[in-house]
Order: sequence, then C-alpha cells, then structure tokens
Amino acid sequence: MSVDFDAANGTLRLDAEAFITLAELSSEAVDPCDTTFARLVDAGAVLDGVPHPLLRPGLAAVAGSLASLQVLVAGPRDVRLHHGWLSGDAALLTDLGDGTYDFASVSVESVPESIARVTHVGPRPRLAAGSAVIDESVLDDLASGSTRARASGVEALADLLAPWPGAAAVVHAGGWRLALVDVAFVDEGRTVARRLAWLDTDAGMLRVEADDHGPVLVPVGTTELWRAVVAVLPGDLDAGPVARSA
Repeated sequence: MSVDFDAANGTLRLDAEAFITLAELSSEAVDPCDTTFARLVDAGAVLDGVPHPLLRPGLAAVAGSLASLQVLVAGPRDVRLHHGWLSGDAALLTDLGDGTYDFASVSVESVPESIARVTHVGPRPRLAAGSAVIDESVLDDLASGSTRARASGVEALADLLAPWPGAAAVVHAGGWRLALVDVAFVDEGRTVARRLAWLDTDAGMLRVEADDHGPVLVPVGTTELWRAVVAVLPGDLDAGPVARSA
C-alpha cells in the first residue's frame, strides 16, 4: 500500500505496518533497507532518518501517552477501530475501513469533537422514555467483525427495541451504528478504565448503561451524549505509564 503525506499541512495516510514503523522511529532505530521505511521516506514522511517535523508532536503523544483511547464503530457494512493517545498533545489514528488510516496530531481539547466525528454523532429525534435490558452477547455480536454475527445481533436487537417501534424498524432496515469508546489512564498509581457505549439509529439514540440486571438501553439526546463523551475523558493527566492502545 502507498503512503500519502502532505508536507503543507502534515496530513498522513498510511497502512498499519507503516504506522508501526513510523512510531518506532521515536524510540529505536529502523533498518534503512526496510521496504516499509523506504515507503515512508519516498512519501516525505521521514527526512534524514527521522519523522517530518509536522508529524513529531503526534508521535510524541504516542510515545509519551498518558491516556489511551479506542473508538469502535460498528454498522451493517463494517466495523472500524480508531485509536488515540493523549498527552500534552493528542494523536489520532482514524480507521478508513479499507486497510488505511489517517494519522493526525490534534489538541487534547478537540478530542471530543473528533470522537463525535468518527462516530457520526449528530441531531436525532428524541426517543420516548423507557428502558430495555440487553444481553452482553448481543452487544458482542453487534461489534463483531463477522457480518453474520452482526446480522444475528440485529435480529436480537430489533426484538429488544419493542418500546420504540420506530427504532426497531430502522434497525431492521440497516439504519444503525454501535459506538464503544474505551479510555484508559493512570490516576494516583492505579489504572482507570472507562467505557461509553451507545446505539445510534436514524430514529434516535440509546445509551448503554448498567444496572443490577446488566446492560440497559436508555434513550439519550445529542446534548447529553456530547456531555458524556467529554466526561469519559480524563480531566487532568499526571505523568506516568499507561496501558496503550495496540
């Protein structure tokens, strides 16, 4: 696969192997005869054996990550897994669904907006009040890389959406997405893991919450969801190691 780098604005599109090689340049030497390294050089992403200056802030966030971010977005056609690293700056690796990724350095303050963008959060009708218990296995099926498993999950989900017939019909028609936002960081010497999950349909959104019966679907509005996205991220990051996204 090719590596595309725009030296005017620092935008970089590459495959997973090229990203790993680029990230390794920050901490260890890479064989200059390596074909993946050569692709990075040819694209201008590497100059004189080191990453281009416009890429260094993002790569520094990867190397010195204080918090890791994974955003899984599943739908009828595919499943995409986006990665992020937060430090003084932030870096995002956006899954384009074709084996390539966009790598970008962004401000920490803009990360919620980036999450909203890759999960396609936008204005939706507000579903009527109510709740529905959903089994973890259904969520696993909806998030599966298998088209067959996702189809099975949709059948089970549509039955669970009886309190919201409009949403059930939309899900049957393929108008749905499942978003899972996972964040990990270290706070006072212990690793903190947070998850925010929601089901997005053309008829409205449902947040996945937990109660004594397990996961529960509860209607959520766009503004509430935006606040939840902001809240799931760490406020102040203290220097220290953290488990990072793969």
